[in-house]
Amino acid sequence: MQGRRLRASVSLALGASIACQAGFVWAIPAAWKVSPRFVQRGTTAEIVVAPWPFEARGLLFYAPGVRCLSTRLEAGGLTCTLEIDADCRLGEHPFRIRTDGHFSDLATVHVGPFPIVKEDENSPNTNDTAATALPVPLGTTVLGRLSASRTEDVDCFRVKGKAGGRLSVEVDAVRIDDVAGVQPRLDRFDTAVTIFDPRGVEIAQNDDSPLHRQDPLVSVRMPEDGDYVVAVRRVMFFDSETSYAVHIGSFARPLAAFPPGGPAGQPLAVTLLGDPLGPISQTVQVPATAGTFLLEGDAASPLRLRSSPFPNVLEDPAQQATAVPSVPVALNGILAKPGEIDRFRIAVAKGMPLRVRVWASGLGTPVDPRLSIRPIAADGVPGAAEVVADDTDPAGRDIIAATGDFPEVFDPSVIWTPHKDGDYLLEIGDSRGAGGDTAVYRVEIEPPPPAVLVALRGGGYGEEDSRASTLAVPRGGRWTINVKLAPAQGSGFSGPFDLIAEGLPEGVRLESPRVPAGASSWPVALVAEPDAKPTTALFSIMARPVDADRTVATSNQQNIPRVNFQGDSWRSIRLDRFAMAVVEPAPFSIAVSAPNAAIVRGGEMTLPVKITRRAGFEDPIHLQAMFAPPGVGLPPLQVVPTGDTTVPLHVSCGSGAPLGSGPCYVIATTSWPRPGPDGKPGPLTGGLRVSSAFIELGVAEPFVKLSAEPQSIRRGDRLAYRWAVKQVVSFPGHATARLVGLPVGVTTTGAAPTLDTTTAEITFDLEATDDALVGLVNGLACELTFTIDGQEIRLRTGAGKLRIDPRQN
Repeated sequence: MQGRRLRASVSLALGASIACQAGFVWAIPAAWKVSPRFVQRGTTAEIVVAPWPFEARGLLFYAPGVRCLSTRLEAGGLTCTLEIDADCRLGEHPFRIRTDGHFSDLATVHVGPFPIVKEDENSPNTNDTAATALPVPLGTTVLGRLSASRTEDVDCFRVKGKAGGRLSVEVDAVRIDDVAGVQPRLDRFDTAVTIFDPRGVEIAQNDDSPLHRQDPLVSVRMPEDGDYVVAVRRVMFFDSETSYAVHIGSFARPLAAFPPGGPAGQPLAVTLLGDPLGPISQTVQVPATAGTFLLEGDAASPLRLRSSPFPNVLEDPAQQATAVPSVPVALNGILAKPGEIDRFRIAVAKGMPLRVRVWASGLGTPVDPRLSIRPIAADGVPGAAEVVADDTDPAGRDIIAATGDFPEVFDPSVIWTPHKDGDYLLEIGDSRGAGGDTAVYRVEIEPPPPAVLVALRGGGYGEEDSRASTLAVPRGGRWTINVKLAPAQGSGFSGPFDLIAEGLPEGVRLESPRVPAGASSWPVALVAEPDAKPTTALFSIMARPVDADRTVATSNQQNIPRVNFQGDSWRSIRLDRFAMAVVEPAPFSIAVSAPNAAIVRGGEMTLPVKITRRAGFEDPIHLQAMFAPPGVGLPPLQVVPTGDTTVPLHVSCGSGAPLGSGPCYVIATTSWPRPGPDGKPGPLTGGLRVSSAFIELGVAEPFVKLSAEPQSIRRGDRLAYRWAVKQVVSFPGHATARLVGLPVGVTTTGAAPTLDTTTAEITFDLEATDDALVGLVNGLACELTFTIDGQEIRLRTGAGKLRIDPRQN
């Protein structure tokens, strides 16, 4: 069906409200729901985005192979014409939509190899039997729906088969569902598939699969000629609708490849395992770039393999332990029988750290690996294990800023520093004692490469965090975000370094202060020149060490959760680059005045924020400071009423804050209640967003420290309450002092004392009335106000005590 036109309705439920004033229309289009989910490669397809109130200025896809040829806004929504290349990568293709003012949340569409038909069940439970099954040709993708009927809905499809031929079926349900919010139950997405022979006898069934997790797949050799029935159902009854795609054909459906990877940039002979017609041999060209890559075949989905910059060693089943000539190396094997343990003998140097990372679940094979490493004594007997490992937390697999189902966390990954020179025995088995023909694994051993991980927060408990990830930079403005930073497992490198961008369009630059060692979060700003052209781009943020002699790799990631439940998700959309858009100028901008002096420990400071509004824009604005040096406290979100142009930003500094300096910035957002998936108003969400330039906030020692001996006053008396002044850092001019913490009935009289760099003592004149409660008062302090180069700095210091005694008769 090359060149045919397939019309698919892609519905995006948008949490969009429009703030319209004097011609300005600003909103964040939120792609909450997309359906149906498939287009066929090698075709031109129209998708309809509905409801959608905005003119679109383009779609940005994260991978090549899909292009948007045109868009048009109609009463039914936004119609987009897509062109899908004949060699387009199969599977999920994320994209975002650019409007004049914003960039949408992430949406996705899936590309399949087969012609697409709809189930078109007119009413529930009308194709639940072999007699009512929908006939489809082999090599078809059916878009179906398990209804919300009161009885279990089973969708049946009839295909013609021949004895000795192959019948393969894959179901996509969880993997194509784009539910971004929290779900009360997840079993609505859990499907199963069954194949019945021409006599109605069940010959194959699958619920979950190692390759696709909760989504089933099955492939059989057909025993006879005739009509076969494929049945799709939910694993548990659920009175709600579930959309799915089922791919039915005679395509080869291997479940694993051996070896599951090879040396980067070289041809690799592999055997595909698990197909009902037997193993398939072929040669694969391994990509030159190290990492996981996809091996496509005739099936609707590919296998995952590894490219590594070192040689392969294949297990030798005839040997008790396979000899490994040297490291770095990739060990490859199959746990062919239940309870099998494979062994490799490797020689290593004492004290040389090695990263030992297993790949099995992370490649979709049915192995839950358990790893152990033991030294071999002079008599050849293995000693006590130096390493025993099973599962790994996400950080151990270099996954940060993410929630969700990551199968590679079931594969161990450790940093191992051998205790001795010589030979070690590496053992790998399945933690459950399982094994089989497709139980393939790979162990990559290498010195841990120095690398920095840079991540954008994809989302938390609910949908994508649009403030952190929909990077829409207004012309002449900036969009600032905090990226997550972490060294790769065992890297040992954490800075200092500079962050630079690769792939930004002309007229856009990245600004970021130098990252200090150990920073786990850091701000970066995308700045668009006033004459930058509205466009979109995929870009990377790279770490460049301050030491020019060091080489450090950088990995970018963003993990967008889908189908959330109790703070976790059944799947995540993984992105290895960031997307940004240049949009039309914002109707306002903000600027923060840099302080003339550092904030002192225990002190406070006020920074003025200036708002410049274009004519006609008077909407309320939400202001929030988003970053500051450690120990510096920032105020909560502030609402700036209509028309206000200057706002004070109050920051404070803890008494134990580290000395030094760091960046600070402020964002300004127009907001409204975003509708949730049920249509009811949700929490306030950012609309139009701009940010200030960075300012530098310094943290310094307090200029002075005050102390006071305990003193007492009687009701009806006066007291000169004395504070000793210890000069710490020289300061210009004078400071005024105010006594805080006085109880009811005790007041100061006379002028407030002042101090300068020569002052050794200040005194407050106190007066106590009969309203003062008798007893000891703790927590008296002095609030000092310094003015340095026009910058007001307040410092609270001292801890005084005052005893109040009864009036003397």
